[in-house]
Amino acid sequence: MTSKKILIISVLISLASHVAMLCATGFIDFRGKARKEDILIVTLKEPAAAKDKITQEEAEKPVHQVEEQVNSRRVKREETVDLGSIDIKYSSYLKRIKKKIEDIWIYPKAAFDREEEGVAVVKFSIGEGGDITSSSILESSGHNYLDEGALDVVRSAAPYDPLPREFNISQLNVVARFQYKIVE
Repeated sequence: MTSKKILIISVLISLASHVAMLCATGFIDFRGKARKEDILIVTLKEPAAAKDKITQEEAEKPVHQVEEQVNSRRVKREETVDLGSIDIKYSSYLKRIKKKIEDIWIYPKAAFDREEEGVAVVKFSIGEGGDITSSSILESSGHNYLDEGALDVVRSAAPYDPLPREFNISQLNVVARFQYKIVE
């Protein structure tokens, strides 16, 4: 009977130590906080131009020399933020974008006449100089006139201010929600 107790105690100690280890590494969180998902965005591009390819001579150089050359090339970096973000890094820039959009945003007449309502979620990309490089609907409002109205206002408000150097990015992707509601 004593050997059973020793075995059970050993198993319980082992179980407790494993749970503690999983908590310490972040696999288990008893505080009830939801973990944010990491989002991976993959962009497919055309093959690099000939000037960007590593030559045979560069390939034969020691690794640290090749890394220095790669680091000296301009690498395209981008960030994605919500237009309503309160991230201190982007907040003042995003406020200026929001103001430009709000100043010209109107309810599309055809949608208003049809009493269409909904929320259109738009993603648009701003290049270093402040120009829009792309724009698309992420989530449709369910009505073409509302979706097109949201895309039109984002495009019409451009160009935006150039991206500040301290952002250290070549493109800023902005996600904006446009809620259309007829108030009587």
